[in-house]
Amino acid sequence: MTINNQNRAAWIKLFYYVFIFLYLAVSIILIYLKAKPIYPIFGAISGFVFACIALSLSLNLNYIIYQESEEKIILRYYPLHPFHQKFKSIEIPKSQLSHFDLRRKLFGLRPEVTLYQQTERGLAKYPSVSISSLTKSSQAEMIKSLQKNSKKK
Repeated sequence: MTINNQNRAAWIKLFYYVFIFLYLAVSIILIYLKAKPIYPIFGAISGFVFACIALSLSLNLNYIIYQESEEKIILRYYPLHPFHQKFKSIEIPKSQLSHFDLRRKLFGLRPEVTLYQQTERGLAKYPSVSISSLTKSSQAEMIKSLQKNSKKK
């Protein structure tokens, strides 16, 4: 089973670029037309743009590929914000998946999954991954898969 949000991730990334382009275009038009009073208009537009970007960044949107094979569970993710980092990957053999936590942050808008692996040295905790960019059905499918493979029910 594979869950992939490639199309949605492309739209989110496009949203960032179009939104910033429109912001710059409106700013240039305001300056060119010498709109009076320019500062309150420009301040209102800037406040709206920065609020939208701050909300988007706080959701911590990711491009996610979740794969469940016969031997392992693979979760690959890539932050979608403009100041992105590199691809990250979590690979856990099914026999070593201990359990997972699902926490909803930011008033339930940002669900995060934390995976735990049972190793020879003890319990390993992976960093939390925000799955807010997945559709509700994909989130439910991923959670169902993790519940099925988790040792702790």
